[in-house]
Amino acid sequence: MNDTDISEKDKLMASQMEKMVPSYDSYMKKVTVGRERVLREETVNLAQVKAGDCVLEIGCGTGTLTLVAKRKAGASGKAFGIDIIPGMIEASQRKAAEANEEITFRSGSIDDIPFSANQFDVVMCSFMIFHMSETTRRKGIAEIHRVLKPQGRLLVLDMALPAQPLPRAIAKMLFGGMLEHELQELRPLMEASGFSNIEIARANFRILGLSVLAYVRGIARKD
Repeated sequence: MNDTDISEKDKLMASQMEKMVPSYDSYMKKVTVGRERVLREETVNLAQVKAGDCVLEIGCGTGTLTLVAKRKAGASGKAFGIDIIPGMIEASQRKAAEANEEITFRSGSIDDIPFSANQFDVVMCSFMIFHMSETTRRKGIAEIHRVLKPQGRLLVLDMALPAQPLPRAIAKMLFGGMLEHELQELRPLMEASGFSNIEIARANFRILGLSVLAYVRGIARKD
């Protein structure tokens, strides 16, 4: 795949996500059957966010997960969110203002994170890591390692096929193209970028009764 092909894939995905801005929150409510808040709390717990942490969400969408992370980090912590879609950033800023939470949302891409090195205790990516070209994803994992503090934590949450044949068949029928990738694909990228203690496991959350969510968690090793 050449650079032009990569650019076109990323541009197409960005265009599709821009169209989703007005309906994003209602879409998440529908997909989680009204349990988005439970999912976001579970994600923050998996990321092991604690009081005083400095947290970054990449691909923040309308900011719901970033808000939950800020509340977990508390008054002594900080939360930031970036997204390549201007409409998502605007929606996130409105949501934070309505919640009276001090969170910084700004435009930014995973492969060019607009923050200095060694700044964050936790970086989270939720439902976005496979919505880009492979080259962008590889650069993005390296960028995440750069902005994490030594021993900082990366959490990636995404769709995953169930292990059993019948649930797998049902999941493929319901979610189709959302299940084209496996989180195991991220392990070599994370190892190459300097992550250790990499863990891949199922998330404790079901969608329509199906175990279709999994996570990757790793520690930024910096010699």
